[in-house]
Amino acid sequence: MRHSFRVWSVIGAMSIGVGWSFVASFAGVAWAKGKAGTTAAAAGPKRDVNACGCYKDTAGACFCGKKGKCACPGDCEPKGCEEKRNKEIQKEVAAETKKAHEADKRQRHSSRAATAKAPKHKPAGAGQ
Repeated sequence: MRHSFRVWSVIGAMSIGVGWSFVASFAGVAWAKGKAGTTAAAAGPKRDVNACGCYKDTAGACFCGKKGKCACPGDCEPKGCEEKRNKEIQKEVAAETKKAHEADKRQRHSSRAATAKAPKHKPAGAGQ
């Protein structure tokens, strides 16, 4: 008898706790919705932020956060991204030019060596 009383007491306490948490969750949602509605209205319209972390205002001016990335070529992106991209392209072009120059130099060197080592042919009718 005592054991069943304890079991029913625990079941009752749990049901009361679940009921209160259920009621509190709905009251909390209503309170949070009311609070969010006032702050959203005060902040103004929601801005669409691109992958770089930047957005444009109604006048078309670009605004970027402190942690903006250079991942949006041609779009609103932080200052200095275009210069960084141009420097990288110039480095790649210089590296490719150097590779082509070295390949041309090796080819010329190998063609000179091949002509120097080539056997001299005797004319067909001479010396026989």
